[in-house]
Amino acid sequence: MENRRRFLKTIGLSLAGSVLVNQNTLFAANASNIKKRLKNPLIDESGMSDPHMLVDGNACYVFTGHDIGFGVSDWVMPDWRIYKSTDLLSWKHVGTIKPDDNYMGKGHTSCWAGDIVKRNNKYYWYFSNRKENVGVMVASKPEGPYKDAIGKALVPSFDPTIFVDDDNTPYIIYGEHTYHIARLKDNMIELDETPKDISIVRTTFFPETDKNSLHKHNGIYYLSCSGYYATSKNIYGPYETQGLVGKGFGIDTGYGHGDFFQFKKQWYHVWCKYKDRSKDRIRDCFIAPVNYDKKGLMIDDLSQIDEKYK
Repeated sequence: MENRRRFLKTIGLSLAGSVLVNQNTLFAANASNIKKRLKNPLIDESGMSDPHMLVDGNACYVFTGHDIGFGVSDWVMPDWRIYKSTDLLSWKHVGTIKPDDNYMGKGHTSCWAGDIVKRNNKYYWYFSNRKENVGVMVASKPEGPYKDAIGKALVPSFDPTIFVDDDNTPYIIYGEHTYHIARLKDNMIELDETPKDISIVRTTFFPETDKNSLHKHNGIYYLSCSGYYATSKNIYGPYETQGLVGKGFGIDTGYGHGDFFQFKKQWYHVWCKYKDRSKDRIRDCFIAPVNYDKKGLMIDDLSQIDEKYK
């Protein structure tokens, strides 16, 4: 009995020492357990791109672009797709948003990135008309149907992110090379101020391209492009670059358009990766848990994604 007590005590001290020596390793292990339950790529059908997430109750919806230009060295994107999951394990295609129902018009194949937000019991889809401008559509449920909310462009740029702050104030962030930010009115279809440029202090590399996403964790704003991110205590900035959330799998390029979101108390990163950009513009979407250290730095747990996708 005495030997057994000594053995258990030794094990306990060893485990406690492991936690004290390397808490980040413990966090990564916990995230790995979550990651083993996730499926990558997110869906089996190739052509899923530019994912942005909507968490609504116990369900998670991913709104994505739809690549169909196999063998074509351009983006051929005829619509946007909506997939639903309640466990992040399996995804069901539950809706399609078509340019027929907005000012872009029937047959348009430049349905570039968009973002989704719930407000006033309605769902607002902000979409890119290629690089030309951003419009707004609205629906009464996440799956749609969506209709044009204003019949014209909201801002003269592309790749919008919609962020609602803790005080319930909505913002739109968009642009290329220089990101712009503006507060939205409560009706979600009008700007409430003149857009401002977002200053990024580049102490480490940060892409000068589109594909932004904005989220907040423990009072810190995280502005990201692919796997690169910058942080600020003020939503308008300036933001200071912090590096990468991970390497490989398309997140260490300027092309990995994605989003960060929280679902059932765990943070995740979802993004897209070109299958072979030298051949065409077909992408797949991937997902990984996200860890934050005590300084607020982010790291993706990529341990369970098959190396063939790296």
